[in-house]
Amino acid sequence: MRIQQTINRNVQILQPMPINSSDIVTIYRPGVVSPQDRVATARFYGFITSLRLLVDIKSLPESQIPDLDVATSRADRLMKLRDVEWRSERKELQLLLKTSATGWVKIASVSLLNRVPFYHMDIMPFLTNGVAFELANNAVLGARIINAGYGLLQNGDEVVLYGSAKEEITSLPTDSPEISYATSYDFEIPTHLSLILPANPNRQQVTLTNKSDLEDVYISYSADLVVGKGICLKRGGGSYEINLSNLYRGNIYAIAANLAQLSGIEAV
Repeated sequence: MRIQQTINRNVQILQPMPINSSDIVTIYRPGVVSPQDRVATARFYGFITSLRLLVDIKSLPESQIPDLDVATSRADRLMKLRDVEWRSERKELQLLLKTSATGWVKIASVSLLNRVPFYHMDIMPFLTNGVAFELANNAVLGARIINAGYGLLQNGDEVVLYGSAKEEITSLPTDSPEISYATSYDFEIPTHLSLILPANPNRQQVTLTNKSDLEDVYISYSADLVVGKGICLKRGGGSYEINLSNLYRGNIYAIAANLAQLSGIEAV
């Protein structure tokens, strides 16, 4: 009997933001299974548990502390703090998220001020109100500095994102032999049902990836497959894998609404 087990590991996040650049940098993406493991293409699921920001901006005038006396109402306090945060001379950090089916999407903006000598911020509230921010195995968290009217980071400025994440994946230990050979494929998926991989009694792994930028591809183990049903491989990199945890050795079919491209391997 084979028993599933969950593999866990901790990952450190450390990413300085580049000087004089608005390029998107990757803050965190779930890692891949070790090359020594059986399925080297499988990715962990990620749970960001801590994410903080070091801000040391020397290229701007020092931001002023708002005048908040005891008689100031709560609403006025919030307005004055907002004005200092967003209407002072500042830099701006954007947090972005992308998946295998989408490009980068902004999910938060953070104002960066010159507070002597420097300061730290907890970024977790920008991501979630829970104890961890979950990332699926096809997601990436990124960041970039944008020009908010006062330029990008200059020499002497320092903005660093740092924290930690937990990763996990479910594995299925086995005593079966190691993969000895793999065949690579490049499929052209038509608009009618297509048998892409015939049954193979020696199959140990299949990995399929949708190379099309515009078309979703649907796959199934059954010959009654139609567009919109079965397993959907999303455009722009959607993938599916057969391995020891879901081993299937029969026919594999595919179809798409318009001509599409699929690549993959079959290993024995």
